[in-house]
Formats: sequence, C-alpha cells, structure tokens
Amino acid sequence: MNSSWPAAKKAGCAIELNTAGLRKDCREIYPGREILQLAFQNGVPITFGSDAHAPEEVGMNFAEAVRLARSAGYRECCRFARRKRDLVPF
Repeated sequence: MNSSWPAAKKAGCAIELNTAGLRKDCREIYPGREILQLAFQNGVPITFGSDAHAPEEVGMNFAEAVRLARSAGYRECCRFARRKRDLVPF
C-alpha cells in the first residue's frame, strides 16, 4: 500500500475524477484508471468534476467518468453541500 493513501483516507479526502482532459490534447479523464483503482482499493472516495469554464461544459462527459469509476470498482461518489459530504450511489 502506498503510504499516501492511508493519510488521504484518514484526512477524509476525496479524489476528483475530472473530465476536462477529454477537452484537452491528452484526451483522457484524470486521474487515470490505475490511480483510480488504487484509490478504490484504499477506501478513498471520489467526486466528479468537469472543470467547467463555460456553462455548456458543466457536467460534460460525466457518463464516461461514471463508466471509468465503475470499472475501478466504485458504485458511489461524494456530493458536497455547505461543506458537508454525502455519499450517493451512481
């Protein structure tokens, strides 16, 4: 186990699955599947982000992000409201 994963879990951190890379030259969601699988194996929850800079980019490519998250083992994600984190199934 990588030593940073227990610290992330203990601190209550979530990792963001960001779709902005699909709009950039790299053409991929980040982090990639390998890191996402490590996060899942170590109990670190995820949240989704599109890094939107225009209204039409909000939530862009989330279906692809959900497929990637599911392939790593995730079945729920974090949702934040008023600095409170809830886990919701997807």
